[in-house]
Formats: sequence, structure tokens, C-alpha cells
Amino acid sequence: MEFVYVIVLSLGSILVLFVLTKIMGYRQISEMSFFDYIIGISIGSIAAEMATNVDLEWWKGVLAMTIYGGAGFLLSLVTQKSIRARKFISGQPIVLMENGKIIKKNLNKARLEINDLLTSARGNGYFNLADIDFAIMETTGKISFAPVSGKRQLNPQDFNFTPQREGLYINVIVDGKIMEEDLKKSGITLNELKRKLKSQGKKPQDIILATVDINKSLTIFEK
Repeated sequence: MEFVYVIVLSLGSILVLFVLTKIMGYRQISEMSFFDYIIGISIGSIAAEMATNVDLEWWKGVLAMTIYGGAGFLLSLVTQKSIRARKFISGQPIVLMENGKIIKKNLNKARLEINDLLTSARGNGYFNLADIDFAIMETTGKISFAPVSGKRQLNPQDFNFTPQREGLYINVIVDGKIMEEDLKKSGITLNELKRKLKSQGKKPQDIILATVDINKSLTIFEK
């Protein structure tokens, strides 16, 4: 009986977590603020306790998770409405390098050592700090780098060239199945798709992925 009770509680906690995630919104770990991260850990810990502690009344776990989730949701609304609250809760970006010079006091403010800056720079492809014009620590803890003009990648504007707009690629066949809803957005009909496949001697079941671009050009990846 206790075994069944644990299964029911586990499924219940998963359901509550799913609902809270839908309410709070989707954000990757790297994009979460410190407060978001703490709330997520707390809710996960409560869910685990709720699922494994048979002596804990289930409603207490649900109530605690709802309170944490509600607090996170309300704070996200406050930060969206108020810039001042956003700065207080989420913090502000910190400039670590400016005009190629390291700002030591801001490194200390960010609780970083020079080795941390070097590690992040190498992770972004900069093995020499002299190649960096600006380095900014975002509120998520990630460091963004802007290279000096001589080290940045060339783009079409450097050659006075404007490339043709590509737009989105729409998946019309996935794992051998025609995605009819997406096909409507692609600008080609089902009959047109079949004609294009027939002209190339392909069948949907032999295709793992087929995409259509803004010019209605079909690209096929076979299984």
C-alpha cells in the first residue's frame, strides 16, 4: 500500500511541477536569475520530499510549491513592469573590460578573478585579451565579449553587399510524416509537395526531414 502511495505522490508532484512550469514560463538555466534558480531548487526539493515522505500530508507539499511558484511568477511580473524593481531583483550588467582595459574594481564587484575572465574569454574563442574591446557580465552570470574592430568577423556590409532575405525554414516532413499544419504555412499545397517529391523520385516514408524556404524551395534529408 505504501508503495502505491509513493507512486501516486510522485505522479502528483510531477503534475504540480508541470503546471507551475507552464505558469512561470520557460527559461534555460543559463538565462535564469539567481532568484529564479533558488526558487527552482526549492520547488524541486519540496516535490522530492512530497514524493518520498509518506508521513507528509500531500496538500502541504502542494501548498508550499504553489507559494514558491506564485512568488516567482509575481516577481517576474514586477520586474517586467518596473525597471527599478528589475535592477534591484535581477541586478545590472557589469562592465569588466572597456576599450581593451580591465576594470579591476568591477571584477571585484562581480566576485571574479582574472583567471575567471581568461577562462570565459577562451570559451568564447579569445585566447588573447588584447583582442577584446568590451567584456560585460550579464545578470545571468554569462560574460559577453565584443572584439576590437581588427578581430571581428567580416559581414556582407563590409563589402557593400546585401544578401537575399532567407526567412524561416518550415519543416514539412518529419520522420516520414507530412506535417499538414506546417505545410499550410510554407506556401505550397499538399499536391505541390507530392509533385516535388515525385519529380525527385522520393517518398515521404524515405525522408527523415524535408524543409521549405521562403522561395518555396524544397530541401530533403533522406533516412
